[in-house]
Amino acid sequence: MTTTEKEKYKCLLPSLSPGDGDQDKQYTGPAPGVLLEPLFKQSSCSYRIESYWTYEVCHGKHVRQYHEEKETGQKISIQEYFLGVMAETGKGDDAEDVSFETEKEVPTRNIEGQFTPYYSVGMGNGTPCVLKQNQARATSVLYVCHPEAKHEILSIAEVTTCEYEVVILTPLLCTHPKFRFKSSPVNAILCQALLGAPLRPQQLTKLDMAQQERLKPPFSSVLEAREVREVREVMEDREEDTSPVREEAFTSTHKPLMVGGQSQVTVGSTHISRLTDDQLIKEFLSGSYCLHGGVGWWKYEFCYGKHVHQYHEVSGLG
Repeated sequence: MTTTEKEKYKCLLPSLSPGDGDQDKQYTGPAPGVLLEPLFKQSSCSYRIESYWTYEVCHGKHVRQYHEEKETGQKISIQEYFLGVMAETGKGDDAEDVSFETEKEVPTRNIEGQFTPYYSVGMGNGTPCVLKQNQARATSVLYVCHPEAKHEILSIAEVTTCEYEVVILTPLLCTHPKFRFKSSPVNAILCQALLGAPLRPQQLTKLDMAQQERLKPPFSSVLEAREVREVREVMEDREEDTSPVREEAFTSTHKPLMVGGQSQVTVGSTHISRLTDDQLIKEFLSGSYCLHGGVGWWKYEFCYGKHVHQYHEVSGLG
């Protein structure tokens, strides 16, 4: 092989290993429906909690969407919709699996940018849908091989009005070669320089250097050193201040907030001074300072050594 710079190299192409097609043809193990039977028989359910709705997939039984709400002194009220219920079938499942084995191609779906084989289980007879003239809701549950999964819900979506699609990650299908994720192989090509040619072609070396230059930060080393020195001087000045912590000692993401008559601090991701950090740790470990967080419907309060509370704030109440 000769480059445009008249550099000569001897390159060895890798020997490609045979694909998995032969292994797929030789497979004589259980069909995918049989592989999933242990999951269906043990009455196992998977859950996915979102900001308002909770999704429940009881494998081989139903898919449910619900929201629980409890007011002070009242019973828990549940708003729920069954997105699909498994029909009672007999030997039809075995016949379906036998016909599946005779199919040439396993269906695939683009899941997170990768075309992934799946086994679909349909569930109908869900809660009537007002938007579709009270037709029953229906869900397709797609089971995907993942060797380290624990039957968790990867995603759930309403593909059309009152028709849903749930993706479940399970290791049970991984023993079937047709359902294993097939990654594109990367084969290295080894080249040896000939007749005094450099170890790497000149154009390739220039390309690597240009890429490194683009990845460099826009600031010079002199500016970086000055910024480090200025930050260090500011930190030393703060450490010399032994007076009680003032509001100015907090950064913009650590401003004290008055909640219930007590001063609390919202902790962000930026660094705070050592003095403030030590005081926060002492107050947290003593239980006088609690952490608050949560996105969506529920909020959380964690007081070390005391309790963890889950609550919802209703606006407009005194």
